[in-house]
Amino acid sequence: MHADIKPAKKVLFSLCFVIFLSIIYISCASTQKNQIPEPEWIANKKSVFPDSTYLAQLGTGITAAEAKNNAIAQLASYFNTNVKSLVEGETYTYNSSNDVTKVERTIKSSTVTSTDLELFALETEEPYFLKRENKWYCCAHINRKDAWNQYEPIVRDNKNSFYSIFGLVAKTTDPLERIKIYNQTEMASEIFLGSLYKATMFSKPLTDKAFGEDREVIASIPGLIQNEKNNCVMCIKTNGDFGGTVSSTVNSIFAQLGFTTSDNAQKSTYIVETDVLYNEVKEDDLFVYNPSVKLSVKSQNKTLYVYENKLDRILSYNETKAKKNVCEGIADLLKKELADDFNSIIGLNK
Repeated sequence: MHADIKPAKKVLFSLCFVIFLSIIYISCASTQKNQIPEPEWIANKKSVFPDSTYLAQLGTGITAAEAKNNAIAQLASYFNTNVKSLVEGETYTYNSSNDVTKVERTIKSSTVTSTDLELFALETEEPYFLKRENKWYCCAHINRKDAWNQYEPIVRDNKNSFYSIFGLVAKTTDPLERIKIYNQTEMASEIFLGSLYKATMFSKPLTDKAFGEDREVIASIPGLIQNEKNNCVMCIKTNGDFGGTVSSTVNSIFAQLGFTTSDNAQKSTYIVETDVLYNEVKEDDLFVYNPSVKLSVKSQNKTLYVYENKLDRILSYNETKAKKNVCEGIADLLKKELADDFNSIIGLNK
């Protein structure tokens, strides 16, 4: 009888001992988790990750993974918001054809269109559960110098793409062709500038040292375009105009486009010739016109641009009134369409 009781006591004692150890292990593990000190970056992020060396942002969530993802998203959003503020502050200064200094503010916000989660040299701290707030915290951060070194080859590739177009200017002497090339650099320059702004967020000193001269080249383009426009002297010639209405309109349109206009063909780079065609049809005492207009821009060697359009039929018993109506109608057409059409065909910016 006593022999049967002893083994049972041993089994019971072993079971109790195992349970006791399990309780101690769980208790110790729980105590150890609660005793992990709160990371300093939660309360004082900038002391751990100073702005001079790091870009850093906190994220929170109901899980560790959510906190980490939010921290990365916050960092990306902060990064791109600041890049965009740099983009919107770009200012160019150049001289107009009247030797008056102009300042043109351009916003190239297309370089930053969405949150960019492909952040260079990105690291995250181990998420921490803050018991008093009942949520997880995480810190995402980027070492500025490391990120700049990783990102610099992309900036350099964009720089080379820009100069491959910009360099074509040296291969032509025609002012309009040079303007066209300068404008073709716009997309490449925006991509290059966008990468420069991002590099600046990582390290302004390193970016200025490596690409400062290139930024000055980009900033000079509006002035270079205006200088070429100053060299594009347009001789305005009009045939069939009545009262100077069409000639005055053509002069005004090309002047507003930034070109110098003249009536001296020998001193002009291009001839802008406008033909007002009345296409008269005689009907008893009525003056019946089916008017049209043809405008061409010619250099010494070739015709660079042609604009053609027509009006609805115009009828009048008074010839003077009829021709006046024709020229006023053509002037209205030119005001609505010529500038945009010329820019589009020649390849200039609006």
